[in-house]
Amino acid sequence: MLEYQKQDCDLTLQEGLECYYKSFPESTEVLMDTQESGTMMRDHDCTHVIFGLDISLEQEAILDTWVLWGSKWKLKYLLGYNKLPEIKQLTKDLYKELGILGFLKLYWRVVGIKRIVMFRTFKMKKKWPFKVPEEYLSMKISDLREQHGIKILLPEEIKYTPIERTR
Repeated sequence: MLEYQKQDCDLTLQEGLECYYKSFPESTEVLMDTQESGTMMRDHDCTHVIFGLDISLEQEAILDTWVLWGSKWKLKYLLGYNKLPEIKQLTKDLYKELGILGFLKLYWRVVGIKRIVMFRTFKMKKKWPFKVPEEYLSMKISDLREQHGIKILLPEEIKYTPIERTR
């Protein structure tokens, strides 16, 4: 378990991001912001940290629910993220590897967890801002979770069979 995956994590959001980036396997490139993306990549990565999730495909699928139901976002901004060349290529590669059936299997394996997440979002005090305010980076993750009423998933709640990958 990574430090930011503990509910009462004392790291700042910036330190949590650094912990998240260090968790990437050497074979996985960390996608960083460019002039075109602004802070979109960082903002997305902050959702992994604040909701306590790793980079696996299953936890990306779980994160979708946290973002959709538990975050405050503008459709144009989210669509802009999906239009970034790096994200378009990643999506294309994943579809090539998994196919539609693979994605359906992936979401089927985590549907129960996504349901837990959806109910947790209804109990939040306020939605997480997908476009992260700069001042949040220097705040403790535990304080931000308290402020927003975020109760991350416990390890025993994140039980799934990982999808078999060919790459």
